[in-house]
Amino acid sequence: MIQLITGAKGTGKTKKIIDMANANVSSAKGDIVFLTDTDRYMFSIRPQVRIVNAKCLKKGQDCISEEALIGFIKGLLAGNHDIETLYIDGAHRILCRTVNEMKDFFEDMYSIAKQTETKIVLTVSEDEANFPEFMRKY
Repeated sequence: MIQLITGAKGTGKTKKIIDMANANVSSAKGDIVFLTDTDRYMFSIRPQVRIVNAKCLKKGQDCISEEALIGFIKGLLAGNHDIETLYIDGAHRILCRTVNEMKDFFEDMYSIAKQTETKIVLTVSEDEANFPEFMRKY
């Protein structure tokens, strides 16, 4: 299953996803991973949550490819079957894409979540009223 936290830039999506990850610590039976592209929130997230900075994938580039990010996520989940929830803050920033350009990414996230039985929570910097049609099913 995937869950979206939506809203325009500056509406508190990151705070909400951090609060969700921190609250999940008390009830989680498995591991929790928080994927972002900055170290700015590392002191806001409880130590029981594994923080992964996607900047390590960029290697001097501004953006990474969708294939690289999907491969990285699959590797995380293949390497640790105990990951129960994966929080992704700012996938659009990591990929340097708009929501309209991310149809394949969201389909892959849905497929990965289903195959691995991992809950994936993503922030989406877009109001639901402006969602492309493919996003409505999530």
